[in-house]
Amino acid sequence: MNATHAANTKQTLEWKKPLNKPQPGSFFLSKVQSQYTSSVKTMSSMLAMHIELCCFLAFSTLVGLFFLSLFFVPSKKNQVYPKSYPLIGCSLEFIRNRARIIQWTSEIFDKLSSSTYTLELPLGRHVVCTKDPSNVKHILKTRFNNYHKERKVIEAFSDLFGKALFLSDGSEWKSQRQSFQHDFDPKEFHAYTSVVEEELSGRLVPFLSNAEKTASTVDLQDTLCRFTFDSVCQIGFGFDPKYLLSSLPPTPFADTYRSAAKLSILRYTTLPLIWKAKKFFNMKSEKRLAHMVDELHNFLGNIIAKKKERLLAREDLEDKDVLAKILRRAKGEQLDDTFLIHTAVNFIMGGHDAMCPALAWFFGLVSSNPNVEKVIVREIREKDGRLSDMVYMHASIYESLRLFPPFPADSKEAVEDDVWPDGTKVKKGTSIFYHIFAMGRSPELWGPDWPAFSPERWLERRSGSSDEWNFIARDPFMYPVFHAGPRTCLGKEIAVVIMKMVAATILKRFQVIPAQDNLSQNSDAFVTSRMKHGFPVRIIERH
Repeated sequence: MNATHAANTKQTLEWKKPLNKPQPGSFFLSKVQSQYTSSVKTMSSMLAMHIELCCFLAFSTLVGLFFLSLFFVPSKKNQVYPKSYPLIGCSLEFIRNRARIIQWTSEIFDKLSSSTYTLELPLGRHVVCTKDPSNVKHILKTRFNNYHKERKVIEAFSDLFGKALFLSDGSEWKSQRQSFQHDFDPKEFHAYTSVVEEELSGRLVPFLSNAEKTASTVDLQDTLCRFTFDSVCQIGFGFDPKYLLSSLPPTPFADTYRSAAKLSILRYTTLPLIWKAKKFFNMKSEKRLAHMVDELHNFLGNIIAKKKERLLAREDLEDKDVLAKILRRAKGEQLDDTFLIHTAVNFIMGGHDAMCPALAWFFGLVSSNPNVEKVIVREIREKDGRLSDMVYMHASIYESLRLFPPFPADSKEAVEDDVWPDGTKVKKGTSIFYHIFAMGRSPELWGPDWPAFSPERWLERRSGSSDEWNFIARDPFMYPVFHAGPRTCLGKEIAVVIMKMVAATILKRFQVIPAQDNLSQNSDAFVTSRMKHGFPVRIIERH
């Protein structure tokens, strides 16, 4: 992206202030306005102080009651981990492990030698966590209608994602899913893979070639994030951000989305009373979130408006992006712009947020396991571009997703009382988590060698052949990386195809050399499994 384009893109995402023209009596009015503005600022400042004081007093009260409980509440001998206290539950452990929530909650399964446990939360609330496939099947299929999106998730993320597919339930979800199924039919794959092919040949390969020639260290995660953001935006709504250029231009659209997502996550991890008060008074993180969401929605709104104008002016146009297909299916029916904007944001989340960490971890694991890499490279050369025949690579992708699923856990809320297959009783309104990250690391499910990156666990030799494999699919409720049941990921097949395209293109031509050790310590898993410190690598051309 050239400097002018980058500046224009940035300007699009900034508030545009109207020019002030002098008016009669403007001096007197300006004095009054100045005094009024000063008064409003003073009042806002006082309100902010009052809210912070109330939050501090509430927190101090809880802390005080906690210490009183240590003296006046009988202690439980042999209390199970994590240690829980009256009123505050296991909040102290949460705070201690806040930077590694997914890893910590996964470790609890091992410490308790149980596949299901309950965490006590402040003020008597609790959440049930499970990695038992029979429970997961019960939640996602058998009693599907009894488990909806957690209300806390809906409240925290609705400003950003709206009521589109990610946060919808019931008939609303069913209607949307039926509509979008057309867009992920294998017949539509060519339109999407052609975009990826152009991104690979025109941007990613030249970028890596230049890094090899200049002996530069590159952050492969950042590179892949730029690549996936460009690809997803073009596939989703026909817009090319042009972020993967040799100059590594600023990424204002992507940055705005990520900032809004992080602030929405902050809501989820904060007491609702606190963030809702901040939202009501338009303060601090909530003020920033509102600003980011407005910027993002305005930007996408402009893209959607231009797409409508383009299709209206030329009915013979054959735009292949998902937005164009949605608008054509409407056949002149007026679609709600807000819904289309939220659908676009959901598409970014489902595509970019999943694909970027998935590819980064795949290359991280393959480059750290030379024997696996050798087999993959040999298969790429032997199959000569026939992706469907690259069975060992297919298994390698599934194996990397087992260890580092893009979305490491998912939450639901019980609509009615229920009893799970393992006997766990779940009350109406209880929050539940099925722990995808923990399931992929469970010795009970994958054996004692679960830490090993072993594509062979997904394969069996074809009869009569010493070098040909058959891929062995696993129970989706044991491996819910793509979710399972009625809400199985619509983009599952195309996602794997795109990962194979990227892997085959890069590994056939380049060797990826990690510039750091202890890859597993680089996980920043919470809502997604991005690498905490990026993925610095050196690129070497294969001969």
